Formats: sequence, C-alpha cells, structure tokens
Amino acid sequence: MLRKSAVRDGLENLNREYLKLLSEVNPQQRGYRLEKLLLMLFELCDLDPRASFKIVGEQIDGAFTFEGTDYLFEGKWQQELVSAADLDVLAGKLSRKLDNTLGLFLSVNGFSEDGVKAHSSGRRLMLLMDGSDLMAVLEGRIDLVQLLLRKRQETSQTGKIYLKIHEIL
Repeated sequence: MLRKSAVRDGLENLNREYLKLLSEVNPQQRGYRLEKLLLMLFELCDLDPRASFKIVGEQIDGAFTFEGTDYLFEGKWQQELVSAADLDVLAGKLSRKLDNTLGLFLSVNGFSEDGVKAHSSGRRLMLLMDGSDLMAVLEGRIDLVQLLLRKRQETSQTGKIYLKIHEIL
C-alpha cells in the first residue's frame, strides 16, 4: 500500500515537472530536463536506470533494464517528427551492443511514417514512444511497465514498433 502511494505521489510530481517543461523555450534545456525526468520515472518503476553517458563516438541519453533485457534510451523533443535518419542513429548504437540490447526512442511530437516503416522491417531493434504515451503514464492511466510490456509484445508478435496509446487503452 505504501509503495503504491509513493509511486502515485512520484508520478504526480513528475507530471507537474513535465507540464512545466511545456513552457520551456530553450530546446537544449528542455531536452536536458526531459532526460532527467525520464531517469526519475525509470527509477520510480524500478528499472535500474543509468543516466546519460558517453562512450567513444557516442552519446547515450540513458539506459535501463526491463525483464532481463538492457535498453538504450533516446529522447527527442523537437518540432518536426522524428525521421528515419534519427532512428538510424539509435539503430547504429544498438548494432554495436550485445544482441539482446534493445532501444526505447521517445519522441514527444511523434515519428514520421517513413521512419516507422523503415525500422519496421528486418530485425526490430527498438520500441517507439511518443508524448501521448508519456502523458498516459504520468497521469496514471497506464503503468510504464505495462506500457513497455504491451509495446514489446506487439513488436514481437506483429513487427509493429509504434503502438500508440489509443490502441492500448
């Protein structure tokens, strides 16, 4: 009971912080604060997160472990939809890691249709999450763990890497 209360309080705090970010005019500052918010969300959900880090030639926005699988996290909050080229960058990072490493790409404003199609063929390396997904989690409409389970299950069964929240709820 105390755990549920603490998670609910944590989500409320993160939701307030996210709503403040909506008015942040500096894109670089907003992106940095979004990374911090996701790190706190991953911690709240016991996903053993790691903050952003650099390795030779790469900047990783974060990482976490979910059900025995390691995930690299990439986050973007830009005006335009995330393109195939943006997704290629994360796919390249993933290709240089162990075979069981997956990615979670959060684009607050969504993904281009071409980008989704390009990364929905061959070996699926990542799950896609948008701002609507994030809001559903922060508002308590779905648990992050349940969201990740549903997205991974859909990708495993159908190859669809971009399952939208309205298709889940």
